[in-house]
Amino acid sequence: MPKKEQKQIDVVIDYKTLFESEAGKRVLYDLMKNNYILSPTYTTNINEMALREGARNVVLRILSILKIDVDKLDTFIKEGLERDNEYID
Repeated sequence: MPKKEQKQIDVVIDYKTLFESEAGKRVLYDLMKNNYILSPTYTTNINEMALREGARNVVLRILSILKIDVDKLDTFIKEGLERDNEYID
């Protein structure tokens, strides 16, 4: 296997190792919550909207690498919301 392909595989394994841990799940949810995965990026300020879309795209890339399907994502979001409510109480 060429070195470049092995490096890409290693990076995917690293992402999965990191974000499948409990701490990684909390961080991923926080990234989703604060980078416009769970809220719209629209604003009347075009520069602000571009900034929001850029932040959102970073999180979308992580989700793409992790290959999280829609059903799992829905469950993941609900679990994150429940965790948020635990911290509020």
